[in-house]
Amino acid sequence: MIIHYQKLIAKTQRKKLNKKLGVLCVSVVILFCFLFLLSCAKKMLPPSPDRFPPRLQEILPVNQIRLDLVFDEEINQGTLNPQSFLLTTPDNETLLIRTVSRGTSSNIITLYTQPLQPVQYLISGTVADRFNNIAQFRRNFKASAIIDSIPPRITRFLPQIGTTRKNRNISFEFSFSEPMDTTRPVSFIVYPLDKQRINWQYSGDWQSLTFGYSTRGKPGEIFADSLAPNTNVYFILQPSLTDLSGNRLQNCAYTFFTTESLLPPVIVSGNLFYQNQPYADGIVIFSNPNSKAITVSDEQGNFAIRLDSALYQIIAVKDTNFDYFVDLITEPADFNPLDTMPIKLNLQSILESQEIDYYLR
Repeated sequence: MIIHYQKLIAKTQRKKLNKKLGVLCVSVVILFCFLFLLSCAKKMLPPSPDRFPPRLQEILPVNQIRLDLVFDEEINQGTLNPQSFLLTTPDNETLLIRTVSRGTSSNIITLYTQPLQPVQYLISGTVADRFNNIAQFRRNFKASAIIDSIPPRITRFLPQIGTTRKNRNISFEFSFSEPMDTTRPVSFIVYPLDKQRINWQYSGDWQSLTFGYSTRGKPGEIFADSLAPNTNVYFILQPSLTDLSGNRLQNCAYTFFTTESLLPPVIVSGNLFYQNQPYADGIVIFSNPNSKAITVSDEQGNFAIRLDSALYQIIAVKDTNFDYFVDLITEPADFNPLDTMPIKLNLQSILESQEIDYYLR
């Protein structure tokens, strides 16, 4: 009886063990299947979230030289150039597309053309969305009769005014609100860097202008050269530039930086006048035997600058036609930054004109 009971227990245990082994085998098979599927999934490319090309929704003729092309999705702006588009007259005459830029949003392309008449034209082209789905379009539109009379603005510049600890890779960058006429002369003032070692270049869409400085190699190439300690660098971009419609920049662009960790300690300010009226964009120069400091007046004739605690001679000049020769000048005056008297300068016509650089020596 006891032996029979022991055999029954052993048989029951073998059944339980076989059942566990079966469950374990099934689990191992499922695990291997899961790992195999996961390995296959890693090798497969994820499906593209967008397989449809962009569609042109609208053409907005903003003025005689500007067209905004509105699409139904974001456009890959990096692939755009004037050669991607064709503008023709009803007589099939090809017209000039000067440049292409990003519009006011990512789904808008802005074309700048030669001046158009308020008649029908045909525009065609090739674009791609951000997933590189390519679309070709072709559509008629009527051009605008509006003449562009809005002057361009400087929207950004680098380095920012009062940048500290900058002594390598010297460059100056200015961004504009619209493409600029790259055939116009570029007029700028820089101190104390050698002007002959500075070159400039426009971006592909003509909306930014970069000046590069180098003390060796070709002019404009930027090397890791260091400026001397305690150097303050001043840069003025004069408003000689125009947009593609001939509208001139309204004001100078001014910036300065120092190689030191601290800016000059004393802040002084004043006013510049011409014929008893506040005068904008006058160049105000503070000089002493050791250094110079430069600033410009704003639209209200106000100017401000940081100076060291030293005696200076102050003079203001203005090149009215951007030929680098002074047309207006103030009488030189001695100045102590610690004085509390307000600075008031009055420009007058100069009898014997000198180059601006003469006053920066």
